[in-house]
Amino acid sequence: MWTSGAVVFSKNKTLVPLIHRLFRERQVLKDYLCLVDGVPSAEQAREGSFLVDAPIDKDLDCKIMRKVDRNGQLSQTVFDILAVSTRHQMSLLRAKPLTGRTHQIRVHARHAGLPIVGDNVYGREASLYASEDEMLSSEQKAFPGEAAGARIPLKLHARRLRFPRPDLGEDLDVTAPLPPHFASALATFGFDWHEDLA
Repeated sequence: MWTSGAVVFSKNKTLVPLIHRLFRERQVLKDYLCLVDGVPSAEQAREGSFLVDAPIDKDLDCKIMRKVDRNGQLSQTVFDILAVSTRHQMSLLRAKPLTGRTHQIRVHARHAGLPIVGDNVYGREASLYASEDEMLSSEQKAFPGEAAGARIPLKLHARRLRFPRPDLGEDLDVTAPLPPHFASALATFGFDWHEDLA
């Protein structure tokens, strides 16, 4: 249910506000990989990438959700198309959030008609849950007959973070390898994945 991959935290309390400032000022490069249900449009495929520029706000009907709303905060995500499986009607995308809203990549992927595989809040799997409490439970549900466990957990992975180190001024560049569940899902759905492709 949760995003895998690289996380930034500081062991030095004096650096925490400096790191927060880097995120606020959009000085942190963030690359995510996501496996999505659906295939980008012909125009998006020709371009190789597409921008979702859609403001995000809280969903007052469901406390854990966010939604695209014209009165929401500016939110932009660039999606690069890395691979497409027309047989399985799935795509592997690189998501580069230009802003930092809660659930931004998940909301924008859904808004683009390409919900993230295994997303029990914004994806196909959401239909398996009767309540918000059930969505938040640690037990994830799968569709009967689906490839055993290939759709769960959430297929969203923080692949890379790069930012100037506040203490040294040089760039810190962190990458995280795909977790086994994600790599296994790519193989199950016929994607030829190598770490250097991202």
